[in-house]
Amino acid sequence: MAAQKPKLVSVTFKKSWGRYAIGDRAGFDPEKAKWLVETKRAVESAKAGTESTQTQTKAATGNKSESASKNESHADKA
Repeated sequence: MAAQKPKLVSVTFKKSWGRYAIGDRAGFDPEKAKWLVETKRAVESAKAGTESTQTQTKAATGNKSESASKNESHADKA
């Protein structure tokens, strides 16, 4: 019989850490995943769904508004 693989916990990163960027998902052993969550670097992926969607929506809205303001400023100068 083959050796059983350890159970991994999927996390979604809220801060960059090592080679992982904000929004990346990765699986870690339960102990490391707990540490990442406790240090607020990540949240468990099952719990990240609504949080990451809200964060992405706010970021996208902010960027669009900023771009629109810049375009209006350039139009005023012309």
